[in-house]
Amino acid sequence: MPRQDLFLITLSLMLTLIATPACLPGAAGTAIPPERPADFEVQTATPTIAAIEAAAQASTAEDEPALILPMVDAPTHTPAPTQAVSPTPIVTATLAVEAPTEPLTPTAVITVTPAATSPPVRAVTPDPPLQGGGWDFEADFVPWPNPHGEPCPGAAVAAGWTAFVEDGPYGSSCLNENLYRPNVLSGVKSQEITFDFISANSGVLRTVPVKTGQRYTIIAHAKHDRSLSPVEMALGVDLSGGTDWQADTVQWFPWDNAAEDSWVATEETVTTISESMTIFIKGFHPLAEQGGKAVIDNVIIEHLGP
Repeated sequence: MPRQDLFLITLSLMLTLIATPACLPGAAGTAIPPERPADFEVQTATPTIAAIEAAAQASTAEDEPALILPMVDAPTHTPAPTQAVSPTPIVTATLAVEAPTEPLTPTAVITVTPAATSPPVRAVTPDPPLQGGGWDFEADFVPWPNPHGEPCPGAAVAAGWTAFVEDGPYGSSCLNENLYRPNVLSGVKSQEITFDFISANSGVLRTVPVKTGQRYTIIAHAKHDRSLSPVEMALGVDLSGGTDWQADTVQWFPWDNAAEDSWVATEETVTTISESMTIFIKGFHPLAEQGGKAVIDNVIIEHLGP
């Protein structure tokens, strides 16, 4: 049916119903209220344009085929998710070890070997002291000719010793065996050196074997007569074992006591540098004055050790 016809039919029916409600089947009559006049007008509703358009739209909607949607599950209420509290993550640290680019050298195993203990140093037993006998001038005396031609009757030097004399401006000294008891310190003999009217150096020397690097003490005794020019006694040591009393290798030590007419001792300690050393004992008469005779006796050499 055309849409226009349908609209018209609908409109006609609506007007009929409004105009004659009592004529409708089964409809009851309308009583007129007693207070109202009998000649009141029955007002009928006139359809407006808006109503007509609404009815037309409804008719049009009925004419259009309905869009049938596929059946789907009815949506359910999904509550908004609440923010869950994440548990504290457990962090496991993994140590990354880079693989060596070069082959590892095995660690050397060091074995500590106790150092070999050095054998205990044995205490050095000092050698017996050199004394008495020839050191005390008690051995035989050997004749000694003066090297400078001086007349020295009976000149002699104790065995084991060597004489040295200097040729001074007035000659040289003579050496003799002394048996005069007041001029002997121990035993019965002593070595004599004369200086009367002589100004020079004279004395005796002796070389002895020693141990290298050891200490030795030298003790000697001497006596010289009074003189206007007192004799100066001295002890000399050559650690190289030389026998030249004028050599630079000789160390000279003045006598500890310069007293005259009495026995006086001197003492020196040295450390050896070779296997021998030489002992020198000499007197020096500064002026060619009368007197000054000297005697030597009782020499001792003591080994002290390192």
